[in-house]
Amino acid sequence: MATTGPAAGPRILIVEDDPTLAENLYGYLERQGMTPDVAYDGHGALALLRESSFDAVVLDLGLPGLGGLGVLRAMGREPALWRPVLVLTARERLEDKLLAFELGAEDYLVKPFSLAEVVARLRVLARRGRGGEAGPLVHGDLRYDPHAQTVTLAGRPLALPRKSVLLLAALMRSAGGLATHERLTAALWPDGPPSDRALHDQVHLLRRRLRAEQGPDIVADPGRGWRMSPGTEQSCADCPVPDESVQHAGHGSAPADRA
Repeated sequence: MATTGPAAGPRILIVEDDPTLAENLYGYLERQGMTPDVAYDGHGALALLRESSFDAVVLDLGLPGLGGLGVLRAMGREPALWRPVLVLTARERLEDKLLAFELGAEDYLVKPFSLAEVVARLRVLARRGRGGEAGPLVHGDLRYDPHAQTVTLAGRPLALPRKSVLLLAALMRSAGGLATHERLTAALWPDGPPSDRALHDQVHLLRRRLRAEQGPDIVADPGRGWRMSPGTEQSCADCPVPDESVQHAGHGSAPADRA
């Protein structure tokens, strides 16, 4: 299904192998002012993501060939492909939901569903997909382009896992000020982190990478959150992130992201 006419609203990629369901979603989204397109399998979805710009993706998990989880993994390996993802699936097991979130999905809805609810969730994700910033975020030599979903350091591309990109963007939006534990957790896991060590581990991974690349450091404010410094404050590239699990008991953090 090719879109026609000017794009009046958010561009949405529907990835669904059931033609009837795909057509119903397409028609309803179009009537709601959105500009949808459809891929019927995972490889087709990745091809469209490489060819066109979308604001959000509706992704079925049970696709032929490359399944929905495989699509999430591929998107995680290519940050330029990433757009906010709403998983729309018949799989209702908690294990499937947690894995989808660990691979970077922002939202998860189990079939059967309300079309109106799908649109409401997509509007939120589409605003996030469009970045919300007037332009790139800059912190010293570090630059994040929310539209291209790319990170550069002193002009050099910096390849990061999807969760690290989200974490870095949230820290940079604080412009050197404090980014609270709650704000960072919400940026990475809208429905809550998968474990009590998740955020701590994600900060540790990003911090080590930035230090290895001679980038800015991530400084802990125990019991409150983290902030970015102008440059590396410690010579140790493998110093641990201070353990804040005591101060943040009940606020969740998890094992390193697998995406």
